[in-house]
Formats: sequence, structure tokens, C-alpha cells
Amino acid sequence: MVGIGASAGGLEALQRFFDAVPGDSDLAYVVVQHLSPVHKSLMVDLLAKHTEMEVVQATDGVPVQRNTVYLLPPGKHLTIEDGRLRLTAKDAGSGMSLPIDIFLTALARDQGSLAIGLILSGTGSDGTRGLMAIKSAGGFTAVQQPETAQFDGMPRSALATGQIDATLPPDELPARLIDHACKALARARPMPARQRRDDGDDPLAQIIAVIRSVTGVDFSHYKLATLLRRIERRMQGAGLESMEEYAALLRRNSAEAVNLYKEMLIGVTRFFRDDAAFRVLADRVIPSLLANRSPTDMVRVWVCGCASGEEAYSLAILFAEAQERLGRSFDVKIFATDIDQDSIEVASLGEYPRAIAEDVSQERLARFFTARGDSYVVSRDIRRMVVFAAHNIMRDPPFTKIDLLSCRNLLIYMDQPLQRKVLSLFQYALRQGGFLFLGTSETLGDLQGDFHTVDSRNKLFQSLRAGSFRLSRLLVPTVSAPLARHGDDTGSHAMEEGAAIDEAMAALMKAYVPPCLLVNEQMTIMHVFGDASSLLKVPPGEATLNVLKLLPSSVAMVTGTALNRAFRSGEEFALSNIPVKDREGVAALSLRVQPYVARKTGRRFALVVLDRANLRPLAVPDSDFDLNADAAERIRGLEQELLSRGENLQATIEELETANEELQATNEELLASNEELQSTNEELQSVNEELYSVNAEYQAKVEELTEITNDLDNLLRSTEIGTVFLDGDFVIRRFTPAAAGFINIIPRDIGRSIAHLSTNIDYPNFLGDIRRVFDGHEAMERHVRVNDGRWVLTRILPYLTDKNQVGGVVVTFVDVTDTKLAEERLQNVLDSLPEHIAVTDRTGRIVMVNAAWQGFAQRNGAPAMERCGVGSNYLDVCLIPEAPEKDGIGRAVHDGLRRILDGEAADFTIEYPCHSPDEQRWFLMHATRLNDHDGGIVVSHINITNRRLMELQLDGAGKADGGRK
Repeated sequence: MVGIGASAGGLEALQRFFDAVPGDSDLAYVVVQHLSPVHKSLMVDLLAKHTEMEVVQATDGVPVQRNTVYLLPPGKHLTIEDGRLRLTAKDAGSGMSLPIDIFLTALARDQGSLAIGLILSGTGSDGTRGLMAIKSAGGFTAVQQPETAQFDGMPRSALATGQIDATLPPDELPARLIDHACKALARARPMPARQRRDDGDDPLAQIIAVIRSVTGVDFSHYKLATLLRRIERRMQGAGLESMEEYAALLRRNSAEAVNLYKEMLIGVTRFFRDDAAFRVLADRVIPSLLANRSPTDMVRVWVCGCASGEEAYSLAILFAEAQERLGRSFDVKIFATDIDQDSIEVASLGEYPRAIAEDVSQERLARFFTARGDSYVVSRDIRRMVVFAAHNIMRDPPFTKIDLLSCRNLLIYMDQPLQRKVLSLFQYALRQGGFLFLGTSETLGDLQGDFHTVDSRNKLFQSLRAGSFRLSRLLVPTVSAPLARHGDDTGSHAMEEGAAIDEAMAALMKAYVPPCLLVNEQMTIMHVFGDASSLLKVPPGEATLNVLKLLPSSVAMVTGTALNRAFRSGEEFALSNIPVKDREGVAALSLRVQPYVARKTGRRFALVVLDRANLRPLAVPDSDFDLNADAAERIRGLEQELLSRGENLQATIEELETANEELQATNEELLASNEELQSTNEELQSVNEELYSVNAEYQAKVEELTEITNDLDNLLRSTEIGTVFLDGDFVIRRFTPAAAGFINIIPRDIGRSIAHLSTNIDYPNFLGDIRRVFDGHEAMERHVRVNDGRWVLTRILPYLTDKNQVGGVVVTFVDVTDTKLAEERLQNVLDSLPEHIAVTDRTGRIVMVNAAWQGFAQRNGAPAMERCGVGSNYLDVCLIPEAPEKDGIGRAVHDGLRRILDGEAADFTIEYPCHSPDEQRWFLMHATRLNDHDGGIVVSHINITNRRLMELQLDGAGKADGGRK
């Protein structure tokens, strides 16, 4: 599923994007824009012209279908749950709205690694946080190339996160997204188990080794399936097919190793994630922590794997609300740690986008946040509770005396041996009665017996006893075992071998090596060799590795003096017979400090060896420990250091005074700039008002045009005349519903050439006539038959613009079936009559004849009669010279018909001979004016030959009788 965010300039980008999307991409597209809540969106119609897919406005609860484009309705927020779109009303009083972030974040939660997020043209930063959520969920992120966007604010904001997989022009993005979707579906199928590689050239091991060397983080105990998915995503982005090639790329390009490291860090989090779990914290856990607690007794909370800080601040808010309910204040300190320094920096800012309003109630937003631009900033009181620090739980010592430890959805990415180690660290870190808060898919494993289950559903546990993990186990990192070869058993054998080597090394150190501390110039213990647990003691309060705070006070002072002397002189320094109390009583301790400089970094360190007896003689005999002499030496060193610091302080004061003067000058410049900005702001306000007025005018014009368009649509629809408007390339611009009865056309065909559509009419030269009308600028009409038996009058007319130029073609279809049937019925009636009948129009042009008329003309063969067909002018036919016996008859008929047409007479009758070579014939012609608007004539010729012959016979008989008489 593709979630698309667009704002200013987004229409053009969307059109270019969907022009390039095939109709059968098998993806669903959800478009979210910044829309005015009071104006109807025209996006459905605008985008439908650019895609073969169905374009619909989203409705609440609709299941998302493939090959469909869903659009955000105005005045709504859009989310998705279980593959169904959900609509909620937009809060008009909530200020800046971030609908793109809201939907993309929901898409990440619902679709996970199958989610695809795309940001197109727009201003601001809406969509950036949503893309980060999709990236964290394992999905795919893309943005429009900023250079191709009308407004590049949104694309550049997203690119600044460094979490974007593809940056392309809009018309090149579809192919990239579809290609990713195909590969993502393939990755979603169960992966075959990787086979062991015993040749030492496992590319996966090489990849992990490169990441460790570049970032210092070891992913060898990362879950194999997740590890492979992340690597495959980076391989796909680099266009590589094999892990060997990718391992080689990492060795050449450390930046790619950093990118892969970032890919491994899954920072999915949000405020009050899992409401039910946080309600249990608020109702049961936090009240029990604060009950009967002294206000001076610090409440210590550790959020391990805090990502961008939302969970840490959520806990701080719960503690603030609990204190308010109790009416008491407590010293609450929340240690929020993460392996990623970038995440820590983001969390420290305490600034989050407006999209957090989906997770934080309006009441909490008002009390614990401050609105700033398009962000919310955590209040100062909440921020003071939280201490952020970079921390590697696999390497660094844990915090101690913790009352509440939250580590949610971190263990699920570790293999079982590492999970056991981390859970042991957590058990050590917790006070007796402290609470452990895990993710919904995480368990305690072997440590189940050390905890009481508070809420099994929400994974809340309470420690039954104080941690007993050995201090040496905390301070001595596990000896690095050979990198586990991932295979069918996910490296379990390698882990067992590594553990055995680890235990053997620890045993050797304990048996033969005196306790030895590796210390830097800041007096911080970097490493512990041997078992120093009898000498080192963790003090209460904030966790520390300062050697002077961990050693007994009698040893700490001497050690500090020895370290200072060794670092200053660069020479070994040793003392003996230092009294110290340990678990076995009072003992004499030997101290040896050996300074050295690291070759690669040039940093200075010192090895501090603590032993009850000298293990080897010195070139210079060790001096006995003399507290007074060493104290005097220590005092002299401190005095010299104090003098040096005093001089440094004076120099610093002078520098600060100079800097203060420069800042004052800068402040004056800023004041002047501020006045200029205020003036500019007033000008911008004026321009904004002008733009608003112009916009109002345009809006009124749009409404007027919309009203005119509606009138035309209703007019065309009410006439039931099929009409199709074509542009100069014969592409369909619009059509009326009635046109679908004659051309196979649907709304999605707008924007297609009419040549691509089939018709239901018997009109072979339809496209040719359209071209002739467009080229010749003259209208054309045809009576054609429809496939279902109807008749239609097809008119093709040139489309004239306001400049009287031909901008296209208009094709109309008028159903004339009833008229055609009436004409056929009339024709049948006329054909059934024996008289020769013709009908003319008001000019005398013959428009209809019956079968008797046509038959007589064919049999007669006379030139005049041959010209008496439909289309001939009967008045002209009457004036054609005929046989001598007909002289004067044609003129008489012409004059009689003319009088009828001119309205001077209602009818006209004449008898005339029409002899053929074979027989004598007489006809009676009768003409009558038609009583219609056309004013034509009905002409009938009746054969009266028999009557005329009978009359002649009677006349002849009469004359014969008269002669006899």
C-alpha cells in the first residue's frame, strides 16, 4: 500500500505520477493533501483523467482494494486499521494540522514492512515524521526530487532525516515503487535457512565485522531474520545481488556501513504506546513507588533503548500527574539511554511534530507541552526529570538501584544468549521490589523465578530480590569469541564455545593475575583485569566508573597521587605497604602505576596494579607508604594545580569580557535586523491581504464557472441528446450520459482518443468524417442505424472558441427512431396506393415518392420522368420540352404548382395525355398544399385511360347515332 502526501504544487506532481502508474500495478494508493475544510474537493475528477484505476473519495471503514486510488475528504483526518480506512473529524481549534504525518504513521503501524511512503511537492515538514515511522517499521520511503517540485519544503525536510530510500522525479517513481513492492513481497515469504560456512569467508560475518569496526557496535547476536532483511534492503538500494558484493562495498565505503548500522536501529516508538500498559503504570506501579517514600529519596527510572525519547517523556508525565494527585513533590530522575547518539540528540531537544496529538490528549498537550510553529516542545519541568545518555547495554555497565526499568521491544531483536545476559543485567540494576516493564512479545526466560508477575498481559514484573550479579561480571566485558557463523542453528555452537573461552580466561586471570585497572587521564576505569571486586565498591547515587570513587578512601587518595605523578612524569610509580580493609581483614597493599600512550590515538592511559605482595622486583626499590609524605606531596600538587587553574580562570574571564562586547554588538545588529523583519512582516501582511482578495475573486469566478457548467450539464442531460466534445487531437474532453448509448464510453475514458473506443452505430466512416469536419470547418450529418435497431441522426460540427477558431469537434447523436418509423409507415401507406404520388417542399424539391411513381418513371423511360426522383425540383421538370402533343401542358402544370406554393391557390387539377408508342394513356393530375410549417405540395397522377377511352367510345357512338338520324 502506498501512502502519498502532497500539498502546494502537488496536483501537477500527482498527475505526472499517476500518468506513469499502470492500471494493473496491484498496489493501493492513498493520497493525503492539505485541503480546505469548507470547499468541495475536485481531486476525484482531476486525477481520474490521469489513471485507468478507479479514483474514489475515502469513506469510513472501507476496505482498501488493489488498483484503486483513495483520496482524503475535506475536513477529515485519515488513518488505517486492519486494512480499513478510518475517518475522523478534523478539530478546527487544534491549530496546525498534519494529516500526512497522521496517516503515514498509522500506515506504518498497520502494514509494517509492506508500507510505502511517498512525499511530493509541498511546503513545511508534514510527512517527515510519518516517513520515519514507515522506515522504522521496515517499510520503503521515497520523495519527489526537490528540483522537480514546485515547492520543495516537504521533500527536503524528509531528505534531511537521511531515512529516504529513493529520490526521483514523479514520473519515475512508480516503476521504483512497484519494483520494491515485488521484492518486498518476495522477502515476506519464509526465507530458507542459511547453511553453515566453514571456510572462514562467510559474507554475513564479514558484514558484521565491518559494522563493528566502523561503529563499535557488534550485531553478531542480532536475530538472523531481521539482520538479513535489513542487509537485503541496503543491497537492493545499491543494486547488488550477492552478499559477497555487498561485503566488498562495505569494506570500500565506510559511509555505507554507517547507513546499514542506522538501518539496523529500529526506533519504533510513540507517546504512551500501548495505552493499557501505561494505565497499569499510572494506577498501580507509580503509586506504589511513591507511597511511604521520603521526598528526598530519589526515584530512579531507567528507560533502556529510548530511541527518540517519547517513552521517557511519557513516564515523566505519569510521575508528574501522580505527584500532583498526591500533593507532594519527589526527586524523580529518569535515565533514558540508547545506543544511537543521533537518537539521543533528537530526544534531548524534546521537540516533536503536531502529529503526536494522535497519541497525547489535549489536556496533556496543554499542561506538558508548548506549541512552537509546527511542533510541540516538552515543558521544562518534564524535561528536567529526564537525563539522556548514549549507552550500549551489551558493553557498558548498567545503572543501579533502579525503581522502574523500561525496556520495550529491544530484546526481541537479540538472540537468546544475549537476551539472558541483558535480563541478568536488568535484574542486577533493579532494587528489591523494583519493576521491570517489557514489550508485549518479550518474556523473562530463565529469570522468571526472580520476579513476581504484576500484569502478564502488559508484561509488568516486580523484582523479588536485590541484584546479585558480580561486579567483575559487569566491569569485565566478555572476551570476544570468534564471530558466530549464522546457519541453521543461528550460531548457538559458536556462542557455547565463546562462553567456554570467556570462563577459562576469567579463571586464568583470577588465579594468576593480580587485580589491574586500565585508567584514562580523567580517572575513569576503562577495563578491569582480574578479580577486583574485593577492592571496588559501587557507591550510592548516580552510577560512575571514577576509580577514586570506587576504591576505598585510604587507597583512593594514594592512587590519585600516584596517577597524577605518573601522568606528569611519564614514568612508572610504585608504593608498598598501603593498609586496606577487605573482606578478609586488614592487609598490606602494593600499588604500581605504569603510564603508556596508545599508538593509534595518542591518548594517555595508566595500568594500576593492586596486589598484597610484590610480584617482581623494581630496578629502583619500592618506597614504603608514608601517609604524611604522600599527603604533603598531594597538597603541593593540588596547590600547583589550583594556581594554574586560577591563571586559566583569569584568562577565561578576559576572553569572556571580549566575547561579551562582541555579543553586545551582535545584539544591537540583531535588534536592527528585528526592526527590519517587523517592517518586512508588515509588508508581507499587506501582500497576504491582497492575495487573499485575489483568491476570493478567483474563488467567486470558479463558483460562477461551476454554476455555468452545471447549467450546461443539466441542459445537455435534459435534452437526452448524446454529445461528445473532442479537442484538436480528437481526445475526449467531456460527454453526456446519453452518448454512452451510441459509443462505448465511461467516465474514465475522458482524456483518451475517441479512436480507441468502439461504437454501436453502423457508421464505417465515422472517424474520417470527424477529421473532414475539423479540417474543412463545415458541419456534417448522417442518418445511421444503431446496432439495436434504432435510428440516430449523427451531427458532426466544428467546436468554435471565443476567438472563432476551431478548437475541436462536437459530435451529437439524436435518436430519430420514432420519426424514422413514422416515415416508413407513411411510405408504406403511399406505396400501397395505385396513384403516382410525390411530395415536395416549399421550393418544389421532391422529398418523397411512392412505388407507383418510381415504377412509372422506370417503365416510361422519358428523360423528364427519369429526373423526377427524390431531390429533383418538380417545377424545373415541368419546363423540360416534351413531345409536341404535350406542348403547353408542362407550362400549365408549372404555373398551377407555383400558385399553390405562393399561396394564391389551395389546389390545382389538370388532365393530360401521356401516350406511349404502344398505347394511348390519359392522366389526371391533382396537387394540394400541405397544411404544415414547410408548406409543400402533394402531387398525384391518376391513370384515367379507361375512363377516357370509354368517354371516347361513348362520344363516337353518340356521333354515329346522330349520323343515322
